[in-house]
Amino acid sequence: MAAMVSLCRNFGKVGLSNRMTIGNPCLAALSNRNKMFFENRIVPSSQNSVKKITMSHQSLAETSSCKPADDHTRLWTIERSLALSLVPLVPAAFMFPSAAMDYLLAISFTLHAHWGLETIVVDYVRPKVVGPALAKLGVALVYGLSAFTLGGLFYFIYSDVGIVNAIKMFWKL
Repeated sequence: MAAMVSLCRNFGKVGLSNRMTIGNPCLAALSNRNKMFFENRIVPSSQNSVKKITMSHQSLAETSSCKPADDHTRLWTIERSLALSLVPLVPAAFMFPSAAMDYLLAISFTLHAHWGLETIVVDYVRPKVVGPALAKLGVALVYGLSAFTLGGLFYFIYSDVGIVNAIKMFWKL
């Protein structure tokens, strides 16, 4: 519920709201493109003298290491959109059961779980903590688990009753 409220409140404001740009230097660079980041600074160089340091005027985008691949705003918006689309998709799948709805549920659930697990692994299995090889192995395992899950759900939908009908049969027990 909190994700839906957050998405509805912030949808379309990405890069415009100061609250959202504080933590992301890439977004801050986009919103502050025309502002100058470094100004002339007066820095004490010793106890009795003051040295004036003049730094070149650079935008925040030039000082931060933001590359187009570092801007995760689009992925975040897609993740939230998928989570929000699951709200009407699940009841619709139960009201109109079909193989197409089962495949759509399988893809949506697997993608939603994949992004969640990948976020956990990227956040907690960092290369600085466990080493680069183990960090890459963790991400590779998430991709393998997601592919195996999607393949298993597709097989279950194709060769058995499907996701929605299996849940309905389980509820009848």
